[in-house]
This record gives sequence, C-alpha cells and structure tokens, in this order.
Amino acid sequence: MADLKLTGLTSIAAATAREDLLHLIDDPSGTPINKKVVIGDMMNALHAPVKVTAGTRDLTEATHAGRMLIVPNQTGSSILTLPTPKIGMTFNFIYGGIAADAQNTAISAGTDNSLFFLGGVYHLDIDGNTSASVFSDNDSNELLTLVTPQNFSITCTGISATTWQLSGFVCSATVPTIAD
Repeated sequence: MADLKLTGLTSIAAATAREDLLHLIDDPSGTPINKKVVIGDMMNALHAPVKVTAGTRDLTEATHAGRMLIVPNQTGSSILTLPTPKIGMTFNFIYGGIAADAQNTAISAGTDNSLFFLGGVYHLDIDGNTSASVFSDNDSNELLTLVTPQNFSITCTGISATTWQLSGFVCSATVPTIAD
C-alpha cells in the first residue's frame, strides 16, 4: 500500500462521515508537512462564524467566504466590499445588533460597474406599511444599501467572475436600495 497513488484509492463518496479522516499537506508553498484532519473538525473550522467589526471593510475569501458574517450595530454608515467573485464562493451576512441600527450598512460588489449583483432581497417593513422584493438591474448595480436595518440575512454567491447572486431579507422602516 506504500506505493499506492491517491488516484488509485477507492472513493467512499456518499458514505463520507464527519468522523472520517483526510490526508492533507500543511503549508504546501512553504515547508510541506503531511498531516491528517477529521472531516467534522475541518468543516467546523472552515464554517466558524466571523464577527465583522463596525466600519467600512474589505472582505477576503480566506477570512470571510463560506462563513456566517455577524454584522454589528454600526457607528457610522459603512460599506462591506466583497472580493472579485468566484463561482460558488459565498458570503452570508446576518445582523448581530441588539436593536434597530441608526446607521446604514452597504454591501459592495466592487467598483465602476465591472462587478455587480443579480437577483434581489425581500424587504419586510417594520412599520407594517408594505413589504416587497427589491431587485438589481442585472447588469450594473453594485451597491446594496440596507437603510437603518433592524434585522437582515443576506447571501451573496459568486455565479461568474463578475457577478454576485443576491438573496435574503431585510427588516427595516425604509426600503433597501440596489444601485450603481
């Protein structure tokens, strides 16, 4: 078995369990070391929530992608800027404040309309006046602004090298905007 290649091993595919082990190479671009990881431990580590600090932030794939991003009450209007999308890369934003925020939180796909949003979000009006879907124009809208949100859950999923698919909801007294 010492001379067996990984490609020659039998796949367990759908029978994979959280207690199964994976072989990995730690630090492949530095000093490579063979190690093992339990699938459950790996999944937990890769999906650990991240508390985003208040203010304007550039998000990264390494730190923020595939995780629950807990957005706090903001101390001023803020913009959370996504990296260039990759197919399948996701960012999941939830509101972690304890009351309606007095500031706006915006999520930016990029700049100069070269990266943009498709889809939209559902607005739940906390005043009870209206509730409606809010959509991007599907070709240039790059900024989703949540106006003084009380609660939200927004998912941005990369569907191409230039496009983020939006979905989710926003609870606030003011309808969110999706614009250039």
